[in-house]
Amino acid sequence: MNKLSHPYRLLREPLLHFLIIGAGLFFLFNQIGNPVIDKDNKIIISKTDIDVLAKIWLRKNGRPPSAKEQEQQLKYYIREQVLYREAMAMGLDKNDVIVRRRLAKKMKYLFDDLNFIPKPEEAELELYLAENREKFTRSAAITFSQIYLSPEHRAKNISGDAKKLLVELNNSSKDLPAMNEVMKMGDRSLLPFKFNNTRKKQINNMFGADFSEQLFSIPADNLKDNRWQGPFKSGYGLHLVYVHSRTDSREYPLDDIRERVAKAWRITKQHEANEVFYQSLRQRYEIMLDDEPALSASMVMNK
Repeated sequence: MNKLSHPYRLLREPLLHFLIIGAGLFFLFNQIGNPVIDKDNKIIISKTDIDVLAKIWLRKNGRPPSAKEQEQQLKYYIREQVLYREAMAMGLDKNDVIVRRRLAKKMKYLFDDLNFIPKPEEAELELYLAENREKFTRSAAITFSQIYLSPEHRAKNISGDAKKLLVELNNSSKDLPAMNEVMKMGDRSLLPFKFNNTRKKQINNMFGADFSEQLFSIPADNLKDNRWQGPFKSGYGLHLVYVHSRTDSREYPLDDIRERVAKAWRITKQHEANEVFYQSLRQRYEIMLDDEPALSASMVMNK
């Protein structure tokens, strides 16, 4: 695989991303200042503020505000500014979980807006796809019906009962209407009788990995015979299974999923750049442990 061309290599360095973000933040903070510490307690309403309020009204109501409605908007805006500044002056934002999370989220949005992620090259997309193939692979899925046999109800006879029932099922009619009668042959449980187009991961979570492997390992030729299979063991007990259909997993070439891969690549790079910037901020703080015995250095020092 070819290395990235030299002119683009520098643009992909996390340190450069950090410098760009830092410069952007420096410019932004110098532009907006801090209205809370305005000694004259002035609330300056600009034309931009009025335009923003008008656009909000337009999006919400589908029409521009009238003169009276615009006046009412300004009253609400001024009221909000007054209460906001007084709340900040009183320190009501301190130790408030909602405020803290909101401000932290706004910082993240700020990182995202200032971050510069260049367009990925072909080699980068190919490498990303190779390293994250499972994210872009269509999972195997299966539609099947199952009859449950309870170990609590049948005890030591469960294996023998399962084999007898399997013979009985495969000697009976294979037509779908017979499924209504088949449902009554097993033991009661909260498990559904039929699973439609269920992915392998879901079956793993519900029945366990061993059951899932057995289910997806049934030879394709056996499925053509329209016969019940099993018994298969799960964490619940034993199951007899009738497979209606099964689709294998599929890996897609890059050309078929280029947009998806590029989007995922950009998100990953965004997270990486944000983490570099966060760690640079994190180093400015000294983390001190309280006397609570539940706290340990390993819980906070590497965050």
